[in-house]
Amino acid sequence: MTTDFTDVGTAMQKVIARAKAMSKSYEKQNSENRPRQDVECPDCNDTGMLLERVEEELENGKVIYRDFGRPCHCKEKRALQNRFKNALIPNEFQNARFDNYEQQSEVQKEMFEATKEYLQSFPDIIQGKPEDNSLGFIAVLGETRIRSLDAEARYQAKAEHNNFGLGKTHLQMAAAKWIMNKIKIRDEIAPGQKSKYTRGCRVLCVSDVSFMDDLINAKMMNDEGLTLSKLTNSAINVDVLVWDDLGKAKWSEAKESLYYKIINERYRNQRPIIFSSNEDTGTLSEKIGYAASSRLLGMCGERLYEVEGDDYRLRQGKKVF
Repeated sequence: MTTDFTDVGTAMQKVIARAKAMSKSYEKQNSENRPRQDVECPDCNDTGMLLERVEEELENGKVIYRDFGRPCHCKEKRALQNRFKNALIPNEFQNARFDNYEQQSEVQKEMFEATKEYLQSFPDIIQGKPEDNSLGFIAVLGETRIRSLDAEARYQAKAEHNNFGLGKTHLQMAAAKWIMNKIKIRDEIAPGQKSKYTRGCRVLCVSDVSFMDDLINAKMMNDEGLTLSKLTNSAINVDVLVWDDLGKAKWSEAKESLYYKIINERYRNQRPIIFSSNEDTGTLSEKIGYAASSRLLGMCGERLYEVEGDDYRLRQGKKVF
């Protein structure tokens, strides 16, 4: 839904007026061939506001134009980039790239090619908003199922159906960086009207246990739900959500409700999720809820991959990124 920020009150009107004045100043400066002042964001000239003209047809058929102001994408982009750099991404994955991903087994090659194919299709995914817009790597035999076995059977199942140390997180982080660097978006500012500004694709990376702990702690805060709303809205509204180790957090009814809220809203608005899980399709449903799981797996379509193989952290005695 498009918001007309010109109608939200005196404070916002002053911000828009200031942005207009600064924009005119820059235009005058350029027209006089004087060097433009250094700015971090050339779209808003560091005012924090984007100004555009929107065409609107009145009930009598007359077409008018009005000024449309909205917060610049540079603010949210900086916030998301800061979060990307923080503890939500383990230190060993800060340098994760496609060119340093090890492909020593068939499953690693399969995941690499799957991610490559997904990214090749991503411009059409982000613009066309198809229902099958997501990418997921899950276990053949889930961690919860393996843990429920007796010791001998658990050891055998772990040896035959290992899902750890395959490089799933590495590929997710590499994909997140690629999307942020390569994909540009034009927002819809009115029905059928695209912004004249392009922006980078916003990506949020979360690790399941840390993220769910943050949400539960926010839920218990005495701030009228403001912190919880901020966290959930960031996960719901970001262009791409990268969710590592989905279903790792200990189940609770409150967490199941939060899983559903985030996944269902992204499902309704055709916003992609790139995820990995050490659970299988059955145990993942038990950990995040059947409704959330159904929507998430449906969002993947044919891009849901069951993967297993040797744990190269153990085999090679080093971390595999």
